[in-house]
Amino acid sequence: MNYSKIGGLDLSQTQKGWRDSNWYHGLSNFMREYRKHRIGIIGLIIMFIFFGMAIFAPYLGTSDPNPLKTIAPTYLAPSWMSVFDPQGVVTDSYLSRSDLNTEPRIRVNGTSGEFSATYHQTTGDDDASYVNLTWQHEAGTQLEYNGPDPAGIYPDYSDFIYFEQAFEWPWNGMPSGMNMTVSFGTTRTGDFAPGAKPGNNLMFLLYVWIVDSSDEWNMVYESRDFTYSELIQERRIPISFIDIKKTFEGMILVNGTQPDRNDTVKVRVGMAPFRNFESYGGIIPWENYTGSVTFTVTGVQLIAYGGYFGALGTTFWGADAYSQLIYGSRVSLVIGILATGLSTIVGVIVGLVAGYFGGKVDEVLMRFVDFLLVIPGLPLMMVLAIFLGESTQNIIIVIAILGWTGTARLIRSQVLAEKNKAYVESARAIGATDTYIMFRHILPNVTPILFANITLGVVGAILAEAGLSFLGLTNIEEPSWGRMLADAQQGLAFTRGAWWVVLFPGLMITLLSLSFTFVGHTLDQVLNPRLRER
Repeated sequence: MNYSKIGGLDLSQTQKGWRDSNWYHGLSNFMREYRKHRIGIIGLIIMFIFFGMAIFAPYLGTSDPNPLKTIAPTYLAPSWMSVFDPQGVVTDSYLSRSDLNTEPRIRVNGTSGEFSATYHQTTGDDDASYVNLTWQHEAGTQLEYNGPDPAGIYPDYSDFIYFEQAFEWPWNGMPSGMNMTVSFGTTRTGDFAPGAKPGNNLMFLLYVWIVDSSDEWNMVYESRDFTYSELIQERRIPISFIDIKKTFEGMILVNGTQPDRNDTVKVRVGMAPFRNFESYGGIIPWENYTGSVTFTVTGVQLIAYGGYFGALGTTFWGADAYSQLIYGSRVSLVIGILATGLSTIVGVIVGLVAGYFGGKVDEVLMRFVDFLLVIPGLPLMMVLAIFLGESTQNIIIVIAILGWTGTARLIRSQVLAEKNKAYVESARAIGATDTYIMFRHILPNVTPILFANITLGVVGAILAEAGLSFLGLTNIEEPSWGRMLADAQQGLAFTRGAWWVVLFPGLMITLLSLSFTFVGHTLDQVLNPRLRER
């Protein structure tokens, strides 16, 4: 069977037909000419890289890109600079909720049989795994009471239960700060249920310990605020410098020796009953109560702060500079392209009307264009931005208002040359309307020179957005390269040695502008016959 013919239609001829069409030959000739210009190829490559950054920003970014979202101390250096600092510590999350996807180690301390624990894991969901720590108490049962611990390390009772999560400490220095977050909810039954008996909410505590590599326990949290709820709540625990020193000092290599035997740090989360002392309203005989208390712990998170953070450090506000840099490509491209597109539409229409009709119409429109060209652009954009507001849509309108004048003059000059040609006279002779002639005959002939003007117009829009952001006239919570430079200037970045928050956003603005400039210059050479003949 001859598959090249179906239903009498010769597919090879059909394929050959579209390849012989004018648009195919025109596109092929254009690509052949464009490839001769290396600078245009380089511009396209850089441009595609930035488009990739903008499209895949949610996957490339590592943190919240909000410039005001503090996630680490101010002006931390990029993490790759830590290779030059033997004592350097990279700020990072060393325990997270997803670590509960690996079953933790559960232990019961003491001899009581009232404590139990269950581990629940849900695969595929980082926030679904949790541990239930339960105390099931029967009236008359006594636990081993030790009394208050003078060192503040253990609970009042030696009978308790806990689970632990461990991590390796990869640095030879101590963190400058540390925060821990424990997420848990509480369920109470029997005499321990809410309101069942007076004072029964003082019967149990949740404890958190940090244990160093020599198995030295250091209590950093106990839930003595007595605010218990079945809803999962997060408790943030700031770790003091003394506790940090106790935990990490033995793991620091000094004179070639390390006091502790390894670099493993454990975080233990446990529950134990709490004897109600006189300062809390008198002793309550909880031994006569019957019921249960269950702590549902959904995660333990620990962030250690050092002198370094992420791929590009932090900004003046302590935000992630890398995530802002990635998401800033979206703002620059969206504003640059949409503002240029809007200004091009306005400029093309004004230029067509002025050039085609001439006379008083041309005079009025061109005098208005001259008026806008005489007014300083940046001060006018500042006034308009303040008047309209700081949203992205308004910034696009502000840039477009002043960006169409050059396009209008360019199109007008081309229309003046085209409107008296024979094909326009022929169209008039057969009764074509002015609108039809302008948009179906003249516009296609002036479009080639318009492409180069559009790409160069994007450069101006990108620089205008960066300038308005630097002056603080855009949304302060929207990441942009101009905003990064403004924050760097406000925070005296160079004075404080934070060169990365100035260099990289400035480099991004330069590279993106150069890519459009390279492409626009190449388009001008390829599409302009007079330049191509040189």
